[in-house]
Amino acid sequence: MKQKHALPQDTAKWFQPDTETGWLALREKHITATASPALFGVSPYMTAFDLYHRLAGNVSVVVQESDRIKWGKRLQEGIATGICEDKGWEIVVGHPWLYAESLSHPGIGCSPDYLIRDRQNPDKGLGCLEIKNVDLFVGLDDWNAGEAPPHIEIQLQHQIGCCGLSWGVIGGLIGGNRPHVFLRDADREVIGAIFDAGTSMLDRVKQGDPPAPDYLADYETIRSLYRHATTARSINLDILEAETDADHLESLIAAKHRADIAAKLANDNRKRASAELLDALKDTETVFGRGWKVLAKTTYLEETVITRPAIRYRNLRVTKQTK
Repeated sequence: MKQKHALPQDTAKWFQPDTETGWLALREKHITATASPALFGVSPYMTAFDLYHRLAGNVSVVVQESDRIKWGKRLQEGIATGICEDKGWEIVVGHPWLYAESLSHPGIGCSPDYLIRDRQNPDKGLGCLEIKNVDLFVGLDDWNAGEAPPHIEIQLQHQIGCCGLSWGVIGGLIGGNRPHVFLRDADREVIGAIFDAGTSMLDRVKQGDPPAPDYLADYETIRSLYRHATTARSINLDILEAETDADHLESLIAAKHRADIAAKLANDNRKRASAELLDALKDTETVFGRGWKVLAKTTYLEETVITRPAIRYRNLRVTKQTK
């Protein structure tokens, strides 16, 4: 898409790489608009602990392009064009790999989907347009008439602040035919909080000071961090060593053992209850009433051959030794 106006050079450094690989390289060590919601605990994609280790280069994430992502990219320009036509806005910049890094806060960057201009209010200058192609059921649950989900609201304010603009728009198309358009002015308090939290995270990375993990949300990240065991390295809980808190370690081992037993019992109970219910239903497909609904439809899966890539992981198994 042709660029029609100069980009503001006093607030951001702009990049327009020719390839996705070049674009990804620019983002790799930066806190982007996609990542900043993790700083406030509202990202559906990562935690602050996970973000830290991505920035530090300790873990890498390869996003597999799903059909939803693929079609979102394909439909993005059409959604943006339609919203702008309805609102009287003009798309000024729509480079597929546009990237901006804040001049006032180096290391904080963003990739606006589009930069737009309001034909009726040209003095407002350029604004960011963030496009979302939203599944109908996700839209019904997470989007309402007043605002987009919190992580998307933060994403837009991050973009506005990083680019040094005064306004922006979230444009979501729900279920293929319901546009939800949220016009936002720059919220300087929110932008300041984003910059402060982002700068603090970048400082943590420099100092090697990771935030505390959420052991449930960060399970996969921790598994990735410690995927390699040192051959023959061991800890003897019966021999006290200065660097080992034997009591704490034993309590963690016991907790894992209890959780494994509970999980097995729960899985056995689930299978047993499913079998008993299916035996009672026989070939009945649906049961409803008294506040319940049961679906027992026949599912058919085509024959397939699955190729699993080579992986390395830790097999964590706890057993109780008898004395």
